[in-house]
Amino acid sequence: MDVIHPGIVGSGFQFASGRAVGRGTHPSPFSDATLRLQDRHFRDRGIDLDALVPGRVLGTINLRLPYPLVLGRADFTAEAVAWTDDERDPAARIAPETFSFLRCCFCYDGQYHAGLLYYPHPETKPATNDHDFHVLEVIAPPVANLSAGRAAAIVCRADAFRRA
Repeated sequence: MDVIHPGIVGSGFQFASGRAVGRGTHPSPFSDATLRLQDRHFRDRGIDLDALVPGRVLGTINLRLPYPLVLGRADFTAEAVAWTDDERDPAARIAPETFSFLRCCFCYDGQYHAGLLYYPHPETKPATNDHDFHVLEVIAPPVANLSAGRAAAIVCRADAFRRA
């Protein structure tokens, strides 16, 4: 059984897409888009984001929900991913993280896009990047006319998340 989680498209730090590398009031400490830096580590664990979401955009769509969710059952999990070990800047080197992914459908402006929820486990995230349980991050193909502040929804398995 599937469940719909309605929300509002939000703005993120732009780390996943790499747009914050070297600019903005909160520049990314990482040398590239975090998803690009993480990709090979996910593939080494059998999680190929390009195969799971053909034509995906490099980055995530943040969906702010009216209620907090915690992870239930994921489709894929990559544990202890040491994705920053090759970073030159010591400020960019963080402890290994665990990531889970869940198949989903992103619904926006009457269109449905097959995607993947990207879930960095809060217990392994660096303290400088607190997890917001009201936000889901979606890996998706290009979404026409996407803009922050507009209504959207995620459809996923009922056991994927539970309310906090």
